Amino acid sequence: MIVDVPARVEGAVTVDGIHVAYQAFGDQPRAVLLLPPWSICHSAIWRHQVQRLAEHYTVVTFDGRGNGASDRPLDPSNYADEVSAADALAVLDAVGIDEAAIGCVSGAASVGLLLAGRHRDRVPAAVFVAPSLPIAAGHPERVEAARVFEEPQVAYEGWLKFNRHYWRQDWPDFVAFFMGRCFTEPASAVQIAEYVEMGLDTTANVISATVDAPGLGLEEILALATAAGPTTLVIHGAADAISPLERGRELARLSVGELLVLPGSGHQPQYRDPKRVNPMILEFLERRHPGRPHR
Repeated sequence: MIVDVPARVEGAVTVDGIHVAYQAFGDQPRAVLLLPPWSICHSAIWRHQVQRLAEHYTVVTFDGRGNGASDRPLDPSNYADEVSAADALAVLDAVGIDEAAIGCVSGAASVGLLLAGRHRDRVPAAVFVAPSLPIAAGHPERVEAARVFEEPQVAYEGWLKFNRHYWRQDWPDFVAFFMGRCFTEPASAVQIAEYVEMGLDTTANVISATVDAPGLGLEEILALATAAGPTTLVIHGAADAISPLERGRELARLSVGELLVLPGSGHQPQYRDPKRVNPMILEFLERRHPGRPHR
C-alpha cells in the first residue's frame, strides 16, 4: 500500500487462511472504507483521497487478494465477489468500525453493491467511480475481444491483448496497454507509469484466476443496485475507454442516486484529477454521512 501520509493503524486479517493487509488513517468518529479494485491494482489507487478524507473521517484502505501486501492465491474461488465483500467486512471488524461509507472504482462496483445493498446497517452511503458493471453495453472492441479470450490469436493488437494466452506470453505488454486505456487524458504518462508498477506487482496467473472467479449475475446486480438506494453517488468520466459512461448513468438510475459526469475524464478520475474529484466526494459525504466539520 502506497499513500503519502503515515497510517495510524496497519495490519492484516486472515480470512480462510488468506492474509488481507489493511491500513487506517485519521481518528474521527465517522469512517470511510475505500475498496480495492480488480487485482491488477492495489489500494494505492486511492492515494490522492486518503489525506483529504482523513481530515474529516477515519479512512480505511486494504489491498485486495492478488496484489499489494495481501496474499496471491491461485484458486479462482478466492476472488469471488462474495469473498471480497467478506474481506471488506472483516477489515472493518479488525479496526473496530461498525459503520462506514464506502468508495469503489471500476470492477469493485459489484463488491460495493453487495455491501451497500445487503448491509445498509453498516454502509450508510456509497460512492461508485467509473463502475464496470454489465448493466449497459460495453465498448464494442472490448466486447469482441472478450469473446475470444480463451482462444490463441495470430496477432495480439489492441483489445485482443485481453487474452489469457497473451497474458502468459507477455504480461508486461498487456499491463502497459491496459493502463494506457485507463488514462485517456492528455499528459498522463506519470499516472500510467504508476499504474503499470501496480500491475507488475501481480502476475498473469493471478489475474487469470480472477477472471475465472464466480461473479454476480445480472439479475442480482440489478436487484442490489435498486437496494443500494438513493444514498449513492456515481462519478463517471465521459472519455472512459474501459467502462462506458452509460453504465454509470444506468447505475444512478437504478439506485435513484446522484450522477456526476466528468467531461474529458477517463477511467481513473480519482487518480488523474483528484482536485476535481475530492470535493465531489466530500460534498456528497457531508450530506449523506457527515464527518468532522470542514475548517
